[in-house]
Amino acid sequence: MLRWLAFLLCLAVFVTVLGWMSVHSLALERARRSAAIEAQTQERVRLALWRMDSFTSALLIRENARPTWHYQAFYQPEDVFTEDNRALPKGAAILPSPLLAGSPDWVRLHFEQMPDGSLRSPQAPEGEARERALSWYAIRPQFQEAAVKLGELSSLLKTHPLTERDVRLDDAPREVSSAPVPELKQDKTTEAQALANSREQVGRSTIVQRQLVAEKTESYTLPLMKKPAAAGGAPASPVRVADADAASAAPAAQATAEAAKQPAAQPAESLASVASRYRSEDGRQTRSTPVEKPAFAGDLRPLWLGDELLLVRGATTEGKETLQGVWLDWAGLRTRLLETIQDLLPAAQLLPVPPKVASTDATALVTLPVRLVAGPVPADLTGLTSVLKPALALAWACLFAAAAAIAFVLHRAMTLSERRAAFVSAVTHELRTPLTTFQLYSEMLADGMVTDATQRRGYLQTLCDESTRLMHLVENVLSFSRIERGRVTARLQNVAAQTLLDRLLPRLRQRAAQANLEFEVELKEPLSSVEVRVDAMAVEQILFNLTDNACKYAAPDSDPRRLELSVGRQGESLVFTLRDFGPGLPAGQKKKLFRPFSKSATEAAHSAPGVGLGLALSRRLARELGGDLRNDPVDGRGTAFSLSLRIVAGREG
Repeated sequence: MLRWLAFLLCLAVFVTVLGWMSVHSLALERARRSAAIEAQTQERVRLALWRMDSFTSALLIRENARPTWHYQAFYQPEDVFTEDNRALPKGAAILPSPLLAGSPDWVRLHFEQMPDGSLRSPQAPEGEARERALSWYAIRPQFQEAAVKLGELSSLLKTHPLTERDVRLDDAPREVSSAPVPELKQDKTTEAQALANSREQVGRSTIVQRQLVAEKTESYTLPLMKKPAAAGGAPASPVRVADADAASAAPAAQATAEAAKQPAAQPAESLASVASRYRSEDGRQTRSTPVEKPAFAGDLRPLWLGDELLLVRGATTEGKETLQGVWLDWAGLRTRLLETIQDLLPAAQLLPVPPKVASTDATALVTLPVRLVAGPVPADLTGLTSVLKPALALAWACLFAAAAAIAFVLHRAMTLSERRAAFVSAVTHELRTPLTTFQLYSEMLADGMVTDATQRRGYLQTLCDESTRLMHLVENVLSFSRIERGRVTARLQNVAAQTLLDRLLPRLRQRAAQANLEFEVELKEPLSSVEVRVDAMAVEQILFNLTDNACKYAAPDSDPRRLELSVGRQGESLVFTLRDFGPGLPAGQKKKLFRPFSKSATEAAHSAPGVGLGLALSRRLARELGGDLRNDPVDGRGTAFSLSLRIVAGREG
C-alpha cells in the first residue's frame, strides 16, 4: 500500500508541474499569436489608410488649387491683350468657369455662400449668366440637375447651419478688410480659441499643397507688366513677370507689404501700376521683384453636415468675403475608397467622426474626418504555426506512458512478490508432507518396528507414492521456471496421433486407477492418418497434469466414478478433451484457474495437495507447442478441459 501511495504522490507532483508549465506556455503562445495577428491587422490598417489618404489627397489638392473665380459661372480676367499687344480693360472679356460644364469625379456640387446668406453654384448659373450659358453651350440637363442639388444643399444648410468655428475665414487673404462677413451662427468660443482649434483641425494641408495652389493660381492669372510709355506716347509691349531679371534682390513679400500699406477702403492697385514703379531711367525694367499675386482662398476644411461631407473655405471674391465649398459625393467616394482596400480589409467600414476626433484618432484618415473600422481581418497563419502544442501533447503522452509503465511494473512486481510468497508457502507445505512421511516410515522400517510383511509392503508403497508426488511437484516447478526464463526450446517433431495416444494412455490409466476411477477413451474418428507436430513429452505432461487434478479434486465426489478422454478433429486441430464427473469448479475459482501459484498455504492445507501450478504450466506448454488449453462448459456435473494441437497432415481412411 505504501508503494502505491508513494507512486501516486510522485505522479501528482509531475502532473501538477507539467500542467502548470502547459497552462503558462499555452497562455504565452496565445499572447504571441494574438500579438502577431494584431500586428498583421495594424499593418493592413496602416496600408489601407495610406491608400485611401493617397486617393483623397489628390482630390483635396485638386480642389485646393482652384482659384476663387472658378466658383463663378463667368468671370472677368484682369489681363487680356489683343493680337497687336493692346491691353483690354477689365470687363471687356468674359471667360467661363471650368466647373460650368459639370462637376468632376466624386463631387456633387461646387457652391459659394454670399455675405447675405444666398447660395450660388458655377454648375447652376442664374439670371444673365444662365442665359449666356444656355445660349453658348448645350448643357441644359446639367444645369437642371445642379439646380436641384443646390436646392437640396440650401435645405441642408438651413437644417445644419454653419458656425464661425466651422469655417475659418481668417485663413483667406482679404482685399478689403472692412468687407462684411457671411452671416454665420456665433458660438461662445473666443476668436483666439476658434483660431487655435481651427488650426489644429484644418492643419492637414501640407506645404506641397500650398505650393500647388500658388502654381495653379499663377497658371490662371499670370501677372503681366508693361513698359512705361515712351516720350512719343507709344504703348509699351506687355512683358511677363517670368521674363524679368532672375537676380532680383527684393523678396516676394515686399510687394505684398507695399500693397498692404494701401488704405483698407481703396481698391487694390493694378499689377501694371505696381510694376511701372520698378523701372530704370533708360526705360528698361531691371531687378524687379515679383509683384503681389491676386488674393486666393484659404485651405479647404472638411466637415460633416448630417450625413453629407463638405469641404469649405473662406475666400475673398470681388472684394467680398464669401464661403466657398465642395459638396462631395460621399456615397460614391466611400465605395471607391473601400474598393481600394478590398484586398486588405474585405469587411472594412468607413464611419464619419468629428474633425477634432479625427485629428487624434490613429484609425482616422488624415485628409478626411472618417474613421476606418477594419472589421474581421483574415489572418495569414503561414508564419504563426508553432510546435508548442505538439510538444506539450508529446510530453503529456510520455508522462502518461511512463506512469502506466511504472504502474504496470509496480503491479507486476507486487504480484510477483505475492506469488513468490504464496509459492514458497505452498511448496513448503507440499514438501513438508512427503519429507515427513519419508522420515517417519524410513525410521520405522530401519528400526525394525514393522515386523508384519504386509504392513511393511504398505509402508514401502506409501514411500513410493510420496516420492512420485514429490518428483511430479519438482518437475512442474522446474518446467515453469524454465518457461518463465525463456529457456524452453520445444523439441517438435511430426508424430502420428494414434502413436501419441498409445504412449499417453498407460500412465493416465495408472493415475486414474490410483484414485479408483475408470478411464475411458472415445475416438470420434480414426487417427491412423493424422499427424501432429508436437513435443511428445510436453503433451504427456499436460494430459497427466489434467488427469492428476481430476484425481485429486473430482475423485472423492465423482458420480459416476470415471474419467472420459475424447479425441477428434476440429478444423485444423486435433483436440483432446478430458472430463470428470466431480462437483465442478466454483465461479470465483474460474477467474484464477490458469494463474500460477494461485493456491496459498492455507488453501493447500485444507484441500488436495498441490501448489496451483499445474494448469498454468499446462497452458504455457500448450501455447509453446502452437496449440491452446481451455476450460469448456459442460452439461451437468463435472469439469472439462480441451487441449488443441496443430495438425500438419491428415487423410481420412
